[in-house]
Amino acid sequence: MKLEIISKYPENNPRSTPILFVHGAFGGAWCWEEYFLPYFAGHGYVSHALSFRGHGNSEGNEFLCVNGIADYVADLIQVVRDLGTSPILIGHSMGGLIVQKHLESFERPAAALLASIPHTGLLSAAMKMFWRSPMHYQKLCLINMLPKDMWEYVTSFQEVRDIFFSKKVSPETVKKYLPYFQQESHRAMWEMTWFKFLPQPCEVKTPLLVLGGEHDMIIPPDFVKSTARAYNTRAHIFPDMGHAMMLDKDWQVVADRILDWLNKIGL
Repeated sequence: MKLEIISKYPENNPRSTPILFVHGAFGGAWCWEEYFLPYFAGHGYVSHALSFRGHGNSEGNEFLCVNGIADYVADLIQVVRDLGTSPILIGHSMGGLIVQKHLESFERPAAALLASIPHTGLLSAAMKMFWRSPMHYQKLCLINMLPKDMWEYVTSFQEVRDIFFSKKVSPETVKKYLPYFQQESHRAMWEMTWFKFLPQPCEVKTPLLVLGGEHDMIIPPDFVKSTARAYNTRAHIFPDMGHAMMLDKDWQVVADRILDWLNKIGL
């Protein structure tokens, strides 16, 4: 499987451990390209971001609907193998769940989970979103059923902002990013709700940093904290932050928290 990899390199004296960024549902490697890849490269890390099969410029878009969680885990294994050096993993949303599944079988130097699908799955979080804001829940479901060139006809940029971002992000900024979002595999979304496909925290030995956003409508803070407890650590919740933390107006606060943690553990 030919997978898209976007990479940024330090100008000199790279650190010995690279970073691999893992995107979430509806996304691709592009979501790390504007801010996180150059910022972490500027701090000495060889930085890579992958696109899962059927995402971004990776192969397999015509078979997107049949992709399952195991396929995305296999993509991550393939990319890590090709890197040749065991990387720090940073996973967002669905990518956070894929990282957790990967770490069941492979110990890595460190991993960070950003607004990750919890180890208990997506069902409870989806139900909470439905009860808190049924309109936004219905919009999120609808845009995953329609071709992306129809999205702007069923939802406003402000509604997309409210689902994926904080209110600090302008609708104009959302308009810039919206063309890059895409449909997600219905199979993968379904599998993220069932225990058979969910992570087993007791199998994970890799040091973990767990981060979330105060105003994340998709993965609220309670679920982020639950994931942290499962891995015997504490979550850090950023005030006024939405779901797409790497594209939020305050993205640098998130990046700096990760950098501080990596420095503390000697990476």
